[in-house]
Amino acid sequence: MAAQQANVTGNNQVAASHRVTDTFSSSRSYAPEYQVQTVYTTQRRLCEHLREEARRERTKVSVVCKDLVRYVTDHQSNDVLVVGFQSPKDNPFRDKQQCSLL
Repeated sequence: MAAQQANVTGNNQVAASHRVTDTFSSSRSYAPEYQVQTVYTTQRRLCEHLREEARRERTKVSVVCKDLVRYVTDHQSNDVLVVGFQSPKDNPFRDKQQCSLL
């Protein structure tokens, strides 16, 4: 009888430790669900972004390049980087004071 009682007590300890492990592992079972929700949210945002990009009206690069070349040639005479400054005083990048060494 004492042996049976010791065996039952030993089984209860094993069962108790098993329950603790089950409780611990069940509390960690929320992590995969959270990760799935995060992945789902990320994929949904990406899909919405791609839909917005698809709705935008596109202009061909060749058309934009032609417009850019036309703009540059039209405004070339007013561009100081191409023509230069008429007088040194007009240059905002010139040195304000001359440096003198003693």
